[in-house]
Amino acid sequence: MELNKSLKEKVYNLYNLKGEDSFLIKHAILNIKNAVVADFDEFNFIKIDAEKSKISEIDAQLSTLPIGSEYRMVVISNPNAEIVKFINKYDFSSSSTVAVCVGADKLTAGEIVDCSKLDKIDIQKYALNYLAKSNLSIEEQALDYLIDATSGSMPNLVNELNKLSSYACCENSIINMEMVTNLVANTTEYVIYMLTAAIDEKNFTKFQTILNTMSKSQSFAEIFAYMGKYFKRMQYISINKNDEELSKILNIKPYAIKMSRQFISKNGVNYYINLYKKYVDLDYKIKSGKISVFNALYELLF
Repeated sequence: MELNKSLKEKVYNLYNLKGEDSFLIKHAILNIKNAVVADFDEFNFIKIDAEKSKISEIDAQLSTLPIGSEYRMVVISNPNAEIVKFINKYDFSSSSTVAVCVGADKLTAGEIVDCSKLDKIDIQKYALNYLAKSNLSIEEQALDYLIDATSGSMPNLVNELNKLSSYACCENSIINMEMVTNLVANTTEYVIYMLTAAIDEKNFTKFQTILNTMSKSQSFAEIFAYMGKYFKRMQYISINKNDEELSKILNIKPYAIKMSRQFISKNGVNYYINLYKKYVDLDYKIKSGKISVFNALYELLF
């Protein structure tokens, strides 16, 4: 919304898209494109993967004049330190190119567009505005469940909102809890998240309920393996303070690391180190036939 308002007032020659939310990045690029590229998309809208490009190639694209449009737009993704340095020093003062950088953490120039993962309040606002366009509303409890069930993923949320809107338009103007639980598919990520959250919260009853649900579609061995991956990740985060390094090693977003640190701060470093040690010990016992996977899951929780 802020970007759209800004584009109506002024178009900058360089936009720095900061954050990890792919949905917001995609829509930011689309909004900028709609504002600056009037025609001849095949020439005036260019995407460059900087990992596969040379500075000379990027320079040539930035200095090329548009055809049939006031601006030409160049999206540069994954720029390394050398390319970021080049863009920081590039003179856009007389340029007809609008450059959009994605994944340039150390870029200091340009207009910053925040594409960080939305918090729950912002997601709620988005969902309510989305439904309002179809003259629909949603119960508070149903909205909370919807956001949790889609793991706060905007692509998943939009997909489910579209499904719910189509159904509600025929049935009721208010989306209730029954509609959401019947129509919205819990993502695997969400179910695993809820299972691990139960351990983070030390909530045995919640763990048992979710485990019973998961076991209807997945083997106990698969669930135990999920636990192992989670505890290994939490142990790494517990003993390593370098978020950038962790993001590369574990192949997870900085936001996920931030959320994990909140639980580590609450439960203590040793809690997760000991959980992973316990998992390794139980895994050995399972493989040597000393314990069943089912019993190992419950022993892991205790």
